[in-house]
Amino acid sequence: MSEKSDNKQALSVNLFQELLETIESLTGLRTVIYDRQQWTARAGRPTIDTAFSGHRCEFCALIRSTDAGTEGCRESDVEGAVEEAGRRGEPFVHICHAGLMEVVMPVVYRSEHVATVFCGQVVTETCPAADVRWVQRRARELGIAPSEIMPAYEALPRMSEEKLVQIGKLVFLAVSHLAETESRAALDRALAIERSQPIRRAIDYVEGHFREPIGIEQIARHVDLSPAYLSRLFHKTMAMTFIDYLTTRRIAEAKEMLRRTSMSMSDVAYSVGYSHQSYFGRKFKQVTGQTPSQYRLLNQIENPTPR
Repeated sequence: MSEKSDNKQALSVNLFQELLETIESLTGLRTVIYDRQQWTARAGRPTIDTAFSGHRCEFCALIRSTDAGTEGCRESDVEGAVEEAGRRGEPFVHICHAGLMEVVMPVVYRSEHVATVFCGQVVTETCPAADVRWVQRRARELGIAPSEIMPAYEALPRMSEEKLVQIGKLVFLAVSHLAETESRAALDRALAIERSQPIRRAIDYVEGHFREPIGIEQIARHVDLSPAYLSRLFHKTMAMTFIDYLTTRRIAEAKEMLRRTSMSMSDVAYSVGYSHQSYFGRKFKQVTGQTPSQYRLLNQIENPTPR
């Protein structure tokens, strides 16, 4: 693959996440994605940061701090809104079990529901959470003290339902356009993977062993193909080499460790399959454009796990 095509791929792999970040920056609304088919990863693209994979504001974190709250979120969003998005095939307004409003929109490619984007959650004049007493009562039902939930509730964004719907329409147009243009090759690869049992098995094996020192020879033995043939098939199907795919997967995992833990750089490197911190650092910057230290400084969550 030429340097020009390498640069083009490097620019495009995170466009979907960049879109979500831009939406949040322009509107002030949290936008998250439920990657229903894991199509970003299965298409050979870096997994979208988990910061965009679920509602993570303080209010939602408190709601999920109890088993009842976690179950309510799962039923409301994952089993409710996501399934409804697939049935509708178009955006709609959804009220979660905690009384907040959001716009839910499916990402559809070739009539297949591959992911779901949520834009919100906000307090509108028509949603249940507009009534403070309703919020306090719901908190008690979930086993959360009303006094504990109120500061987070007051910090939630407020807007009219009409404005939320207008923003949702714009987001849906942008998401749909990106799915049909910039993501076309990636989604085509995802479908090609489903049709290729050796590549599907190879990717599944990588997922279970990427933290280990593995190579194409080991994968080839697992899928009963010669290393040379598997290498050609992998490149044809994924539009990248096996080494590039393995690197992408390892760096995606390293990003999560840098965000969520205070592990040393050497421990992070070792945990994702690199025996030398300096080599890990070069690969990390090659993929992300930042050093591991820069990435941690800009993205680490508060109170990371020591580990």
